[in-house]
Amino acid sequence: MNKDELVVRSLLAELLGDTLNYYIDNLSDLSKSNGDEDPYSRARSVIHKLSPEEQEKIFNFLRLVIVDTTSTVLGTIDGSRFPPNIDGDFKLEYDGDEVQGSLQDELIS
Repeated sequence: MNKDELVVRSLLAELLGDTLNYYIDNLSDLSKSNGDEDPYSRARSVIHKLSPEEQEKIFNFLRLVIVDTTSTVLGTIDGSRFPPNIDGDFKLEYDGDEVQGSLQDELIS
């Protein structure tokens, strides 16, 4: 496995593993609610009203948002995406080697 692939797979494992599970756990547990005082509590109250199947659809959508956001960031680093006001080149290194140019491709594959 090359370093580009390692970086992308590791990021995805973190984001779609621990990070996504953090959101799912926090949004599923009504005991963590503080009324309507914070965004999590407001989202919890809405999600709690949904059926388990509908909740799963919301959590699957969160997966999609995470992957799409990751793709945008990696594409920006690779130079295939150009957000407003960012027109320079990036240089990303991992363990002394440049890892850029195919990060978004690794994500999509």
